[in-house]
Amino acid sequence: MNEREAYILLNMIPQIGPVRARNLVGKLGSAPAVFQADPLRLQAVRGIGEECVRAIREAAERGDPAAEEARARRLNARIITWADAEYPELLRRIPDPPLALYVRGQLDKRDRNALAIVGSRRCTLYGREVAERFGFALARAGLTVVSGLARGIDSSAHRGALKAGGRTTAVLGCGLDRISPPEAAELAQDVARQGAVVSEYPLGRDPDRSTFPYRNRVISGLSRGVLVVEAGPGSGALITADAALSQGRPVF
Repeated sequence: MNEREAYILLNMIPQIGPVRARNLVGKLGSAPAVFQADPLRLQAVRGIGEECVRAIREAAERGDPAAEEARARRLNARIITWADAEYPELLRRIPDPPLALYVRGQLDKRDRNALAIVGSRRCTLYGREVAERFGFALARAGLTVVSGLARGIDSSAHRGALKAGGRTTAVLGCGLDRISPPEAAELAQDVARQGAVVSEYPLGRDPDRSTFPYRNRVISGLSRGVLVVEAGPGSGALITADAALSQGRPVF
């Protein structure tokens, strides 16, 4: 097992996550070494208990990163891992970057100049118009517009960028084969043609209440700043804003 295969496999273990995975790699020396270590060495790593050890051993015996990559290719997608040179540089700088990104479409050097536009799903008509206007203007100016493909502000921002003929990136809170909301499937196809649809979650992962807030750090992590159009107290958009501030990115 090589380094990138090991990162794909680590990313497929729900009990691990980016922070524990990096503790393991830092202590054991490499990602493949995680799957070669005995239980005592694994449990000596901070945050790794018996449940995590069982999950790692099971993945070592039954996991198949090559099969996961083949499934991604059937979706016209590919997997970029922490070990790959094309892993987005802005995302590398955050405290808990994903171990892997599933990408449909293309990430390229132009995406280093990106701004996220986020806001409420239940937004006003004014909010939709403003989000689309900003998406259009930023894309026309050469920036990549990053958002979450959700109803309301997110979708409007993507559509504005698409209308400008610019680049846009959609970050999902589920596997690439589980587009949410379902009515965004056509928009996701358009985004992939003019930019990229990305997810850190393995294929087959359904969205839930934990996946959307957690993916918000990736929206801000791929961006040089975050523009909040409309957001209520405790909303996902404000979680993204908090993530941006913790990453040292400005919020507008």
